Amino acid sequence: MKKLLTLLFLAFFLNGFSQIPTPTLNFGIASHVEPAEDFTTQANYIRTRDTLKKIVNLVAGKSAKYNMQLMPNFVQGALTHEIAATTSTDIIEYAYTIGGIPGDVVQIDPRYKTNALYNIADVSYSINLTGAQASKVVGGFVHFNATPPPGTYTLGDWTPYTTTITAQNTPTYTWKADIIWGAGSLPPHVKDANNYGVWKPRGKNDSIDFYCHDPAQNVWLQGNGCSWVLTPTTNINAMIADIRNEATKIKNGTYPANKFYNGTLMINFKDFGTSTVSPTFQMPAALSRVIDSINVMVSQGKINWKTINQKQAAFSTWSSSTSITHSQWKCGQTVTLTPTCAPNTIGENLDLESFGISVYPNPASNTLYYEWQNSYFTNASLKLYDNLGKCVLKKSIADQKGSLSVEQLPKGLYFISIENSIGQSKPQKLVISK
Repeated sequence: MKKLLTLLFLAFFLNGFSQIPTPTLNFGIASHVEPAEDFTTQANYIRTRDTLKKIVNLVAGKSAKYNMQLMPNFVQGALTHEIAATTSTDIIEYAYTIGGIPGDVVQIDPRYKTNALYNIADVSYSINLTGAQASKVVGGFVHFNATPPPGTYTLGDWTPYTTTITAQNTPTYTWKADIIWGAGSLPPHVKDANNYGVWKPRGKNDSIDFYCHDPAQNVWLQGNGCSWVLTPTTNINAMIADIRNEATKIKNGTYPANKFYNGTLMINFKDFGTSTVSPTFQMPAALSRVIDSINVMVSQGKINWKTINQKQAAFSTWSSSTSITHSQWKCGQTVTLTPTCAPNTIGENLDLESFGISVYPNPASNTLYYEWQNSYFTNASLKLYDNLGKCVLKKSIADQKGSLSVEQLPKGLYFISIENSIGQSKPQKLVISK
């Protein structure tokens, strides 16, 4: 009879309790200025400015979020053709202040692309001259050079942004990145970082090393998972369906619940005017259609609109409440993979048994025991999370055998994982019964 009641109790909790609540897709719009775009003539600048203002008004009117990622060519256009340094009506300051809270609707990021005349600190300084405030976000960068020789890193590599940068043209001005965003590779972009989440890249020895979390680093990488681009040739219906598919996977638990998910819709300045590819294409009209579809997903609780800084703030809150230090999950990935950062990390996609560790009994009542036979667990901890994703118990597992008391915990469904400073195992269900 006692055994039957235990089985019924276990079935109740496994079916009656959901897993750690799945997050929504934190989503925003971003656009890049490219070096070749010419805003020296008033006609070129005003044409792009007028379209950009329509986009900013559209974003604000439909409660979306937008990261405008600028280079000196466009900023100089604003300073020259709109006298941006002495007025508050230029498009950059207008975008930054729209909605009443500066940077809340539109965030202004400096672009990473630099040359002999300026660096990213100079870009930040020029943005500030307009009356806006440049963020501490690197707006797009190259994390891996896919061209020969393999593994070499050139202009655009992320590592310079881990230190404070002094402006070349204004030596009294310095800038330091807090977030590096939009990791790509040099063409043909076969090594683009399509991982959801937030982490601190460990190193640049190779493309895999970039994906290994290192808490000693002082700059966060914000991954975008599946990033979508709206261009004159985009199949808008297919793109909307794909965004809905990803947001649904996150919400319904197809993707792991203990992850943090970011997404971005890219629109590019080169497509703001009448396109040479499709003369009838107008970015504001196309973007309006996409935002309306995304807002349906917002109403369904599948998507949250956020700028890059707002995503990072949400991650910080999520990390604090879950005690999970970082997060990664590849775009489109639905099955667990072999860990890529061994032997210095714990494979977040592998379960406890894969590492030769056993935790028993399950269900547990007063004491939980563990044993392991593996060299992975240097400076590692056994962590127990409740059904809301909060870490309720932590135990160092430096010894090959040990126990921890769960007597003080209320009965219910929990999740247990092994974690060190660089990684974590796949969480395993644990029932505590009394």
